[in-house]
Amino acid sequence: MTMTEQLPSPTTTRREILAFATDHDRAISDWAALFDRDPVANPYQHPDYVLAELRSKPIGRAIHPVVLRDGSEQECDAIGVLVPKTIRTNQVGGIGPGWSLQGLRLVGGSFLTADQSLETQSSLLSAAVAHSAKAGADFLLIEDLDEQSNLSHAALMPGVHNFQRFPVREIQARWRIDFPENEQDYWNRFSGRTRYAFRTRLKKIGAMELERITTVEQLPAFLAAAHEISKQSWQSRQFGLRIKNDETEKQLLSILAQHGFLRSYLMRIEGKPAAFAICHQHAGGFRYEEIAYCAEFSLLSPGETMLQQIIVDLFQHQKPNWFDFGGGDAEYKRKFGTNSGRSQTLWLVPRTWRAGSALSYLNTCRSVRSSVRSAIDACGLSTKVRQWLRYGHHSAQAATPAASTTANSVDQADSSDQIGR
Repeated sequence: MTMTEQLPSPTTTRREILAFATDHDRAISDWAALFDRDPVANPYQHPDYVLAELRSKPIGRAIHPVVLRDGSEQECDAIGVLVPKTIRTNQVGGIGPGWSLQGLRLVGGSFLTADQSLETQSSLLSAAVAHSAKAGADFLLIEDLDEQSNLSHAALMPGVHNFQRFPVREIQARWRIDFPENEQDYWNRFSGRTRYAFRTRLKKIGAMELERITTVEQLPAFLAAAHEISKQSWQSRQFGLRIKNDETEKQLLSILAQHGFLRSYLMRIEGKPAAFAICHQHAGGFRYEEIAYCAEFSLLSPGETMLQQIIVDLFQHQKPNWFDFGGGDAEYKRKFGTNSGRSQTLWLVPRTWRAGSALSYLNTCRSVRSSVRSAIDACGLSTKVRQWLRYGHHSAQAATPAASTTANSVDQADSSDQIGR
């Protein structure tokens, strides 16, 4: 890395914006050390993972990745990693032909630092937005921002920072499981009728196997199976193919495995791959990142069954302290979760002419969509319109029992939020 600019700081420490020029630099060591010290660091923030992700992207971006570093020559106090992010306007509510907006994303949705105070988070956030404006970025993206965090408080402080806020995703529930010491204490939360339903479902499935994926050697077979499941899942029909089984995916998951973070699962029914979950575990936390199931097994509730068996495995092997479902509400999260907070995904938009114009356009589109939605609801056509948007001219065929069960998620455990990595 090479220093590209220094930002003034009111403290005695020095704040630097460092460009990714080489992988062999003291800043990488500082970054790795802070990752190890941060009790809530996300494995996706590890320097090996981020650098590999950047190598897999096309060269020649107008906006470059940077590291925001706070500290002295001897000791680093905080790191914020900003990487390029391109989003089409029609992905965030724009109407008509979309165009690309170029921004920056705060990796992991947080700064790596032991100091989580509001003052420090506010100062780091101001520096990140200032750099975004200077670099010509249309936005600074912070994903799945916990409402209770001081970073969230800093982002929502009125009139303090020189940016405007655009909620890409409105505030929504964020469910967790806090694991008790005793496994039975957790299952006793469920009624006897629900526990009986769990046992009945397992018997109905028949021969079922859950494989825990933690090593590099397991990845080729796992990704091949996950790819086939993904092609047959409702998630791919709605969001596009989620698991491509390409070299980039293999490399990124291999890095998680090499550092001991990978803890994914593959469920087979009668020997056939039926569902998968890409997950990771670090510093006492287990995170549910990407799940899908084969539509062929939808009547057997494979999503909820796999989740139930994953929880059993977590209790019995290297039990974490907590299980994070990620942002978004769903019946299965309410069923298995023990507590919830709230989170949202935000754009912090610099006060530049280009960024402000894009923000005005998107806010106008949202107002138009809201008016149209209200008119459709008033006419009692909301259900038919939702079906048409999901299935298009195939809506009639989608009414078959199997398709209806899959797409409408009668068993909400089999719904998966589109959680960005």
